[in-house]
Amino acid sequence: MAAGGGLLRCHVLFVIACHWAMAITLVFVNKQLMDQGQQGPDITVFITWSQTLVALAAIFIGIALKRLLDQRSIQCGIAPQAFLDKNVLAMSFTYIGVIVMNNLLLKHIGVAFYQVARSSTIIFTVIFSRTFLGVPVSKQVICSCLLIMCGFFMSADQERLLSSLTFLGVLYGILASLFAALCGIYIKRVDKFVDGSSFKVSLMNNLNSFVLLVPLVLSTGQLQWVWTNGELQDFMLWWRLLLTGVLSLLVGLTSVRVISVTSPVTHHISVNAKSLLQTLLAVLVNSETKTAIWWVGNFLVMAGILIYSLSSTRRSSSREIEVAVQEYQISASTEGTISFKQHNSDSDSEIV
Repeated sequence: MAAGGGLLRCHVLFVIACHWAMAITLVFVNKQLMDQGQQGPDITVFITWSQTLVALAAIFIGIALKRLLDQRSIQCGIAPQAFLDKNVLAMSFTYIGVIVMNNLLLKHIGVAFYQVARSSTIIFTVIFSRTFLGVPVSKQVICSCLLIMCGFFMSADQERLLSSLTFLGVLYGILASLFAALCGIYIKRVDKFVDGSSFKVSLMNNLNSFVLLVPLVLSTGQLQWVWTNGELQDFMLWWRLLLTGVLSLLVGLTSVRVISVTSPVTHHISVNAKSLLQTLLAVLVNSETKTAIWWVGNFLVMAGILIYSLSSTRRSSSREIEVAVQEYQISASTEGTISFKQHNSDSDSEIV
């Protein structure tokens, strides 16, 4: 019995460690990818488009392997017409907004400020849930939002004083958070097509995004520039594109796995701890110097996120929709996943 319990704990720790490693690696590699794109004209849209292609290829490879191992797994369970549903298209458009703005954000800020820059996702989620879904807001959530806002302004002000923050960095962070919150609202609305499956959401988002980004990547001339300037022969570019595309999917899958072997509360605590480690690593790796007020601002943001997460999961009596966003991903929180609670009765719904 003791040996079995020890093995279970080791398994849980291994799953959490894998999730941490992949989520942190995703952000750092994505940052390197965006820094690489600064050597010439902006190719953010091309990079984003390529990442959706890699993620899509990984999904289809996964489907093929599952069919090979399990002959009963024939259909992915999504009707073709579902991809053109207005709510599905709206979800995909907002998903494109998330990943494009997220990449632009990483181009203009350091990894150390990433957690804070994306923290307004929760604030927009509360606003949109109240506006579009009529979900009441509790005092705990108001408190968490105030903590996040205070922490955001404190850290942003210190970044400005250190000359490491630009207006575009703040703008892209706010826009990425706004699109992430909207994407979550539409994910809730398309549940009839996905049955709470993060795999189906990833398939629909990446397939639609790949197609919808084609006009943009052509009209901006980014594909032509990459083609004519020999960027397609850059091994490091393709290696990073491949790695970030695959990691964005794995982060979502390991998020679901962490929840299944622990609990949503444990997962949210783990995410906060991972974000703290990510910030510390970014400061150490890049030999950055941060002020005490900067650190206080970061801890206020993390405290606000933790209060929101704990209060939501403690009061919720519903199932969760966990879906990969590229941390990120694509990450909607800094995690690359979006969590929404779907209550059994709308009259009982509350952001707690």
